[in-house]
Amino acid sequence: MRLIHPLARVGVRLFSYLGVNPLHLVVTHGLLGLIAAWLIAKEPPGLLLAALLLQVKTLLDNIDGGLARATGQVTQMGRYLDTGIDLIVNFVLFLALSRYGPLGPAMVAFLILTVLLSFDFNLERLHKRAFSDRADQTSGRAQDPEPIGAPRSLFFLFRGIYLLLLAPQDRLIERLELWRFRRLSGQSYLDADPVQKRAWSDLFSTASVVNLGLSTQLFVLGVFLVVGRPYGYVYAIFFQGGYFLWVQLLRTDRFRRTLRGGDRP
Repeated sequence: MRLIHPLARVGVRLFSYLGVNPLHLVVTHGLLGLIAAWLIAKEPPGLLLAALLLQVKTLLDNIDGGLARATGQVTQMGRYLDTGIDLIVNFVLFLALSRYGPLGPAMVAFLILTVLLSFDFNLERLHKRAFSDRADQTSGRAQDPEPIGAPRSLFFLFRGIYLLLLAPQDRLIERLELWRFRRLSGQSYLDADPVQKRAWSDLFSTASVVNLGLSTQLFVLGVFLVVGRPYGYVYAIFFQGGYFLWVQLLRTDRFRRTLRGGDRP
């Protein structure tokens, strides 16, 4: 990300100057992901080019949101289109990987990755909430709703994908997080003091999961493609699932020690 973020800032300035619509970037990096999946399915001849396209996809994926904010083109469609296209591309990538091994484990790995990415999103959101309580309390202005930014039929299609496939997952993860907090601390998250909230959403536990985000995933997949072992990425996802559970055990232990006064968040 130390390489991607500076390049993304340059990309935001360049595409702002050129007047590029952020939604066009989303569609473009989605197409690059689908082309990469097609190249992977063609087996060895296309693996290196697929790895390169996935890194370009990552760069554009890190540009589109910044471009929307920098040019005042933030829309509801941008949020749903980006999420929906990433989900579709991930699914097609795992289908392509099944050319090199059993379909079953590849599909299970896709589901694990989807859950990991949902935890990435929700734990980062919880971290921001815990560390911005004061800002939230002092900012009382209601914001105007963002424009839809796309034909209504297309908007409702991608919004429907999110509401059907990802929103239930997000709600379940948030409820699980709040339940775990209450079970460990003995009080609800809303009633807890800021120190406890920040201990629960500390940088260690948040970054350990956020570092498994999509940019990292596509880089790791690219490495497996370059070395000619595409299906190895499927096994890497199972390893990441174990790593995630280990981080949650560490997180629980750190939070308990904070509650006992043994640690500071």
